[in-house]
Amino acid sequence: MKKIILLASFILTALFSFAQFGNFKKKADLEKFKDTRLVVVLIPDSAYSASVIAAVERYWTFTGYEFAEDTSLYRYKKGDYAFLYFSKSKGSKNKTKGIASSEEDMNAFVITKKYSKRIVPDNLLLYGFCGNKIDTADWEFESTRAIQLMNNYLNYAIQAEKDGALSTSSMMNNYPSDKSQLVDKKLILEDKQLELKGKEDATTLFDGDIEEVDIEDIHKAIKWQDNSYAYYYYSKDEKYCNKLVVSAANSELMYFSSTSPDNCKCTAKELKALKEIKVKALKNR
Repeated sequence: MKKIILLASFILTALFSFAQFGNFKKKADLEKFKDTRLVVVLIPDSAYSASVIAAVERYWTFTGYEFAEDTSLYRYKKGDYAFLYFSKSKGSKNKTKGIASSEEDMNAFVITKKYSKRIVPDNLLLYGFCGNKIDTADWEFESTRAIQLMNNYLNYAIQAEKDGALSTSSMMNNYPSDKSQLVDKKLILEDKQLELKGKEDATTLFDGDIEEVDIEDIHKAIKWQDNSYAYYYYSKDEKYCNKLVVSAANSELMYFSSTSPDNCKCTAKELKALKEIKVKALKNR
């Protein structure tokens, strides 16, 4: 029994530690960050840099920003700066040169207080989870979603009435503020990412339109910011598989859970949870 309780506590802690996308504890820290200059770190990979530049210019609104090559960051040793770059998870096959890694293993775009190729928890401010299969053409869509996720978090968190509203549990329960966005959206998943047993029916479990599609169709929905879709993706590291459902338009977070790294497919559990979110959202309208 003790082992079961400890395991449940561990899982809950893992879930709480990743779900809010930001490490701000006080409103004063958020207000201070709003006056910070964001340095978007560019690396020799042209596809990566071009995608990050486009995503920041289109979707980042919370702070001012500028772009800098990773070889010229000595200019930012003094001053109110934060740094945006990418951290790849352990075991990742991403061969892009110049990207970082994290002590708290994650595959994500990150924002840190200081630039470092090895990110430690005390230096981490924000993160937006990315999929694990990133090739040259994928940077456009991965950077778009990550920038939007982090910007959404900040724009929501800054509205907190008191510091307690920034706690992990509060942010998990209330972010995003309008989950009714999920009600009328079609849920799309990459082919072979849906795992159901026996006679389980996806449409019934989700209580809505759902379809497995080519990854290119998900990319199109992100590119055109199509408000009629929400989509499922996961971000796996050495310890966890983080499962997310976000809207194709503006990457609004609809659902998040964290499980073992060998359990990354969307199952009946996720579909039932999404249905429950819709039911609650309709009651609160």
